[in-house]
Amino acid sequence: MAQSSLRPAAHADLLRKVFDLSGRGLSRPLAESILSLDFPDSDATRAAELNAKANEGQLTEPERDELEAYANVADLLAYWQLKARQALQRGQ
Repeated sequence: MAQSSLRPAAHADLLRKVFDLSGRGLSRPLAESILSLDFPDSDATRAAELNAKANEGQLTEPERDELEAYANVADLLAYWQLKARQALQRGQ
């Protein structure tokens, strides 16, 4: 998903803290499961459409909210996947 100028919502920052698994250990199966997570194709397509409209300055307010939700979830997923890769490299 492309970078955007949208700010992460406060709940995304809070979820990062709740799911900060690196301090508590992360099993290999859980890390591998996290790495397999991704948006379904239909959602990836929708997010790309919204990004294109945003780049053209054509987003409606509901679309802006929808794009912000996609961006927040994508950021959180990227964070979890980073932690999962780190755990696998450490051999947890």
